[in-house]
Amino acid sequence: MRGPVSDAGPGPVPVGAAYRTSKPVPAFFHEDPLFLELCGAFDDMLGPFVLALDCFSAYLDPWLAPADFLGWLGGLVGAERGPEQERAQRAHVAGAVRGYRARGTAQGLRAAAAAAAGVPDNEVSLTEGGAVTWADTPGAAVSPAFDPTVQITVKVPAGSDAAAVTARVQDAVAPGLPVFSQLRIKVEES
Repeated sequence: MRGPVSDAGPGPVPVGAAYRTSKPVPAFFHEDPLFLELCGAFDDMLGPFVLALDCFSAYLDPWLAPADFLGWLGGLVGAERGPEQERAQRAHVAGAVRGYRARGTAQGLRAAAAAAAGVPDNEVSLTEGGAVTWADTPGAAVSPAFDPTVQITVKVPAGSDAAAVTARVQDAVAPGLPVFSQLRIKVEES
């Protein structure tokens, strides 16, 4: 938790000590109790800000960020906080940015479906058209015909709830599915 640094002694850059050593003020202020109390108050007030700015790169690293800051960091990269343990949440946030690279690709859809179904990647197969079509004249028929269907087949252990697996895969894959595509999910027991 972040908070006042007065319990741990003077702040990271004590203002009062800086005034006494660098002599930017007249000498009679160096022994003035009011001036020294004001400097102490500034130390207490500015210390947490200086520490936070000095450690800002650690706040952006999901493995080093404070636990209460992890939710904000997850929201920043689109990894909403779930009921996971803190270590799993840190891994989820760290992997979110890597996952954006593969989002919308066959590999990314396969990985998202496997993670949602709780099976290894090799238990998920994906079939999609993957073609680009064009015509010289607007409105003319294109050849070959384009099939916008993406079919994901997931092999799950026997006795798994196929409807629940289908719903989880649908929720996980839909955000990364290309806009023009239609999704079909097939769950098979192995």
